[in-house]
Amino acid sequence: MTQTAPLPLVEAAAATRATGRLSLAMWCAGIASFALLHAPQGLLTFIAADTGRGASDVAWVISGATLGLALSLPLWAVLAARLGVARAMRVSATTSALIALLLPLSPTLEVLVAGRFLQGAAIGGIPALAVALVHEAVAGRTAAVVAGGYIAAASVGGLSGRVVAPVLAEVAGWRAGLLLLDVLGALVTVTMALLLPRTAPSRAPAGRTLRVFVRQLRDRRLLALFAMGGMLLGAMIGMYNAIAFRLEAPPYALPAAVVSLVFLAYLGGTAAAQVSGRLSQRFGLRTPLLAGCLLMLAGAALTAAPPLPAVIAGVVLLTTGMFLAHSVASSAVAGFAGADRASAGSMYNVFYYGGSSLFGWLCTLAWTGAGWLAVAGVLCALSLAAAVCALVATRAPAPPRQPRAL
Repeated sequence: MTQTAPLPLVEAAAATRATGRLSLAMWCAGIASFALLHAPQGLLTFIAADTGRGASDVAWVISGATLGLALSLPLWAVLAARLGVARAMRVSATTSALIALLLPLSPTLEVLVAGRFLQGAAIGGIPALAVALVHEAVAGRTAAVVAGGYIAAASVGGLSGRVVAPVLAEVAGWRAGLLLLDVLGALVTVTMALLLPRTAPSRAPAGRTLRVFVRQLRDRRLLALFAMGGMLLGAMIGMYNAIAFRLEAPPYALPAAVVSLVFLAYLGGTAAAQVSGRLSQRFGLRTPLLAGCLLMLAGAALTAAPPLPAVIAGVVLLTTGMFLAHSVASSAVAGFAGADRASAGSMYNVFYYGGSSLFGWLCTLAWTGAGWLAVAGVLCALSLAAAVCALVATRAPAPPRQPRAL
């Protein structure tokens, strides 16, 4: 006579397998989306030399993609309501992979920027919906840990593209480097699409989704977190947009392949994102949010120092602080929004990537016009402003007014 495992044990094992599959899908989502989105950042100096354009012009290869992504996010929220979160993410993955394969064929900088804008819009479904999918599929502390894993994977994706692309570009040109990375990113997005769980569409009308957006923009805590996200990513992308131009110029005059190693600072972001959920569970939201902002401020100040080790240390600190604060902030948005977490996640990412587009370009403009001290000033200002947003978002709500006794 055969014995079967007790039903609760079978259900627990199935839940564990489903959570593991979801975690792997989120890692693929983070790696693919950020590798495709930010791979050309390590190629900006190559593109500038090839096209004869300045730093602020070629920065639109990055800012154009993040702008397209930011503008597409509300549309992805509406599409997720019609199709379901997982199916919308699959559409995003497939479309972005196809566009990526065409980008290395761009004949001019303008065509490349336009293609990157479309690619960013296609990628938008992944960051817009990933954290919402996690909270829909699992609950409680598990959701925070899986969401932290997604952010950690995003740092790995951003690192891989930025480090590998310049090495390939020195051997075979920036187009060949971009093509190889886009092919690898496309394969990872397909893997993600296969691993995602099925989710049911909410069939919410578009008008309701727009009303939810308006209501969330009136929520003090959510609005502060939205603005904070734009400053966090804007500071980091702006720093990385400009740092290659600084380190390849005198007095450092480093080869591009060596400069690409500065992106290994993303490993600090990977570690910070991985522990962010546990830190927020232990200390609440305010402490890790402010700690991330203070790390960014210290890092921005250090990059202004002339010695190369100080510059690298500053890059590591700013990157680590950014991912720590962003991981906690994005998860807090999903928690504050409740049932409307998909639309809240989309709005957070509108600000997040919109800030990346604006401040990423602004930092290259500051570099072209006034050198690195101007860039460091922008980074410090963004870090301080993000800290103020953290204080506003975590301030305890005022107690309700009591009726006066007659």
